Amino acid sequence: MNKLINITVKDLLDNCKAKLLIGNEEEVINECFINSKEVTNNSCFFGIKGENKDGSLFYKEAFDNGASICVLSKIKDLDLNGYDDKTVIITDDTTKVLQDLAKYKRSLFSGEVIAVTGSVGKTSTKEFIANVLSQNYKVLKTKGNQNSQLGLPLTILRLTDEDVMVLEMGMNDFGQIHNLSLIAKPTISVITNIYDSHIGILGSRENILKAKLEILDGMNSGTLIINNDNDLLMNINNDIKENISVMSIGIENKSNVMPNNILNKGITTFDIDDIKGFEVMGGVAYVYNVLFAYLTGKLLNVSRSMIKKGINEKTNIKHRLELIKMDNNITLIDDCYNASFDSVRVALEYIKNFSKRKIAILGDILELGKKSKNIHKKIGKLVIDNNIDRLITIGKYSKYIGREAKKLGMKRKNIKHFKREKDARKYINDIIKENDIILIKGSNGMNLINLVDYLKEGLVC
Repeated sequence: MNKLINITVKDLLDNCKAKLLIGNEEEVINECFINSKEVTNNSCFFGIKGENKDGSLFYKEAFDNGASICVLSKIKDLDLNGYDDKTVIITDDTTKVLQDLAKYKRSLFSGEVIAVTGSVGKTSTKEFIANVLSQNYKVLKTKGNQNSQLGLPLTILRLTDEDVMVLEMGMNDFGQIHNLSLIAKPTISVITNIYDSHIGILGSRENILKAKLEILDGMNSGTLIINNDNDLLMNINNDIKENISVMSIGIENKSNVMPNNILNKGITTFDIDDIKGFEVMGGVAYVYNVLFAYLTGKLLNVSRSMIKKGINEKTNIKHRLELIKMDNNITLIDDCYNASFDSVRVALEYIKNFSKRKIAILGDILELGKKSKNIHKKIGKLVIDNNIDRLITIGKYSKYIGREAKKLGMKRKNIKHFKREKDARKYINDIIKENDIILIKGSNGMNLINLVDYLKEGLVC
């Protein structure tokens, strides 16, 4: 186990552009927060300036909720009356201080750092890797999907005495993963795949690949693990620095780690090497996530029996093909955290394996730009190919899913479109029957999580 890593206010002042206004330089910086409502006792609050609000204005709420340190931008009328026992640090850029402090704390860490990115499957892969490594090591991992310019630094700043960090990295434009990689300095990087997510911003899959490969920018040496079945990733060897080795996982193309005897009957079972009986929910797409975890475990000397144990410990990740059993044998599949064409394909292929009436509730896929209409039309074909019985679409572009499904033979009475999820609630409540399988899928901005919450309250039963 690594020794306890503590950082102090003095460490912040020495390594970041900031000044101490009041307080104690020797005070230890414990867990950090950017939401004043979430702070815990003796924690550190960073007032982040957003598009609409300056978080620094909420310093009193942070102190009142238990924070002992606040890192704030320069604000007018700063009133510290009654907070004489607190520590206040002032800076021109609180986000930069948060990132620089995380970079400093990472520099004190001698363990392995595994970074995970890709168009689809980042969070599931991160969870499987963390599960496998936790069989041998004490692991710090990204909470949920805190994979942003703020989320990743906050994760690193939670580091205490862990042996390994497993960090998810997200992006929607060039330069973002570059910045995260310089903060995290991975020793092992994983790229799950390259699909159409964010294509409306980046313009092409080739540009998405270029942005994802920024994960290497903070690596001095180590291993990059790729999906060798992805057409863009399988040909990247010539683009990789000499001191970084490339290893691969795959199902179709020859790779360093491959499964065999895949059977998909609700629960997908398969073997790897001579180890039999791996199990995963979510269909063949989730086998790829397991392969990444298997290879990472091997690289870090986790025994194969412990790798299997870590994988077969079911990880039910919220809002990602999360199975929710309801009354009347109704199964709700909550996959609504986010969406891309390929993640919708995976979800529809998954529910195809259930021998019950299948209802797909599909919201818009966002950030597709000029390709929005055509990609939603392509999903209409997926609806037909996967034998969906009832289709409900929500949003601006998802109507093209229904139009294409109707064109390809789905009866009009089995298709319904709504502009907002609230408008769809009564209709959904009226049509659901005993034993139904209900998939809810859409981009985060469609707020379909609210629909999941509505149905979970039992109003359908």
